[in-house]
Amino acid sequence: MQLGLSTQSWNELFEISAVPLDRPGAFERHRILDPKPDGKAALRALQAATEALPVLRDARVEQIWAGLIDVTPDAVPIISTLEAIPGLTIATGFSGHGFGIGPGAGHLSADLVMGTTPIVDPAPFRFSRFSDGSPLEIAPPV
Repeated sequence: MQLGLSTQSWNELFEISAVPLDRPGAFERHRILDPKPDGKAALRALQAATEALPVLRDARVEQIWAGLIDVTPDAVPIISTLEAIPGLTIATGFSGHGFGIGPGAGHLSADLVMGTTPIVDPAPFRFSRFSDGSPLEIAPPV
């Protein structure tokens, strides 16, 4: 599949390197799945939120974004180190629940990065569950 990226751009996306904090990195420069957001829907959501929580009446939309929601086959996030790439920790697959479980996921991720005793058992969130022969319990659709 051709996505309009040069060989150099593809290589940059898959190169393991530090992410710049003072300028856009490779993934900000090469957005592949970045659909145009629905501004009217966002404003309707803000209106509904304001009706439910009047304290938001002065809130203003600064930015609207649309994109894909990452989800794993078993609907359980991956929060894991990778044996194949020492030093890499992954936290993904939150199925749109990242905002709600972000603090706990961030704590577990930090524990894994730092090598400290994890706040919870990280085994259910390990990346290798998709390849180590473990039976996956697929969550029913909600």
